[in-house]
Amino acid sequence: MSLRTARLMTSIFLIRDNRLLLLYRIGSSAIPNSWVGIGGHIEPDEIRDPTSAVLRELREEVGIEPDEISDLARRYVSLRDTGQELRSTYYFTANLRPETPAPTECTEGELCWYDLAGPSTPSPMPSPMPSPMPPTAAVELEHWITEGRHDDLLRMIIVSGTGSHLLPLHNSSAAM
Repeated sequence: MSLRTARLMTSIFLIRDNRLLLLYRIGSSAIPNSWVGIGGHIEPDEIRDPTSAVLRELREEVGIEPDEISDLARRYVSLRDTGQELRSTYYFTANLRPETPAPTECTEGELCWYDLAGPSTPSPMPSPMPSPMPPTAAVELEHWITEGRHDDLLRMIIVSGTGSHLLPLHNSSAAM
């Protein structure tokens, strides 16, 4: 087994009126162009605090401040071995407060609201699931939409050459 580098990242999915904000990230150094949440790399001084990292990314990429969201929760932690590096991503969800203007622009690509109610999703989003997505984001989002948003568990996602695995860890509110 060869030694691999490590990459630590965050991602947040904002919710408003039964819709989910997604980003079509363009030109990333880590992934091909694809649908993701708002997020990015964890800086060295944020290693022990991924919540600070995701809030920084939210501010940098779409101009949303911490007081403009509610119900911030760390929902999933993923681990993926690409063969060259081990990628770990902390996935969060939060509600965009009703009085906060919805973001319309992002420094990293194009934004689109994904309708959680089903196939009436407006263009350019395909239905029922956005595609393409990075492997762990696809597992996280599909699970969160179908099951995870109805509880407050923190889950571990492991994606390997043999498939993906989801493991409940503990109550996420206790971790915040």
